[in-house]
Amino acid sequence: MKKYLRLLSLIVAAVTLALSLTACGEVEQADTGISKAVELYGTDYEYTLEELPEMKKAMFSFMPQAPSLYEAFQDYFYVGGCINPGNYESGKGEDFTSMMRQFNTFVLENASKPEPMHPSEDKYNFDTVDQFVEFGEEYGVRLRGHTLLWHAQCPEWFFYESGTSGDFASPEKVLKRIDEHVTTIVKRYKGKIDVWDVVNEVFNDDGTLRNSKWLQTVGDYDGDGDSYDYIEQAFISAAKADPDVRLIINDYNLEWSYAKTQGVFDIVKSMLEDGIKVDGVGLQMHIGYDTNIETLRKNLEILAGLREYNPDFKIEVTEMDMSCFKWGDDSKTVELTDSFMAQYNKTYVDAFKLFMEYAEMGILDSVTFWGINDDHTWLNSDGRINHPFLIGSSNRLKETYWEVISLALE
Repeated sequence: MKKYLRLLSLIVAAVTLALSLTACGEVEQADTGISKAVELYGTDYEYTLEELPEMKKAMFSFMPQAPSLYEAFQDYFYVGGCINPGNYESGKGEDFTSMMRQFNTFVLENASKPEPMHPSEDKYNFDTVDQFVEFGEEYGVRLRGHTLLWHAQCPEWFFYESGTSGDFASPEKVLKRIDEHVTTIVKRYKGKIDVWDVVNEVFNDDGTLRNSKWLQTVGDYDGDGDSYDYIEQAFISAAKADPDVRLIINDYNLEWSYAKTQGVFDIVKSMLEDGIKVDGVGLQMHIGYDTNIETLRKNLEILAGLREYNPDFKIEVTEMDMSCFKWGDDSKTVELTDSFMAQYNKTYVDAFKLFMEYAEMGILDSVTFWGINDDHTWLNSDGRINHPFLIGSSNRLKETYWEVISLALE
């Protein structure tokens, strides 16, 4: 592996200096890989400009023996991917080979959310998550649970006295349902799922609490002047069900919204001061190629301050992808010019440099992508073609992949 990584470092440097790479760094599928590069060019790492086109083919095709993201960054953080059962049920194929090569932590895209897991008050669906856990145990990978409470993909029965409409249930009943739901699921997977996103997207961008039905039905139940009692109940129930599982509060836009970041900080600080177990904040990191990394840095600094109240507090990147479209742009395709890809690559590289910096401080411990390659992304919808990951369609390795992985080799 070290031999391959040393060769990779030189290849990346040479290509950066000598080639103007094609858009998105993807070329026609080739049967060559790093092992082929070693075969062609030996282990003395000597090559000429004339040989670089063949190296380029070796670099940008599917490579079963490619360098591994999680191995490259193992001294910094876990590297994960979001999957669905079809990605792992067969235990074979290029998607499976690639994801097991690149990632050592996984999360289900939808199956562990409230609606699919607990569609009615007297019914749970455990089969898919049970299979996910079996996959994790078989391959020895870390598993994330996403998510115990969310305003979306949540069945309406949680909020009503009976059925799915009519009068809201009492705060006592909703809190009891939260406790039963969280306790049942977390206890079932105790010691098997390593971390749970306990609540997801509970803040507005201005830092106030989202006016969800959770908030509307429970409100300030204990009369202490705060309205996040349902969040507290979820964390308390999860900690009782599995004292060792890591518990995360997860949200989006924390890379740019100071107000939202401060809102998260304030509530988590208050919960920690009250003795409620909160182990970390999850940044979804659904970002754009034009994301301001310095703003992200400032917000990470704010959240890192929570270590004062919990020395083991962590930041996790939980759903990372990078859109090629600016906010408000309704285009279906984007021209991946050299200048565009230079900016795209720079943003990814700068983000990973920042992640590494915070990992070295012991604050950031995982980076999970919301997919495994460009063929599997929620950003491709209504005919739009996006390119959000380091790994492109058909598991081809982009220029971006090589630039990011080279950071761990310097």
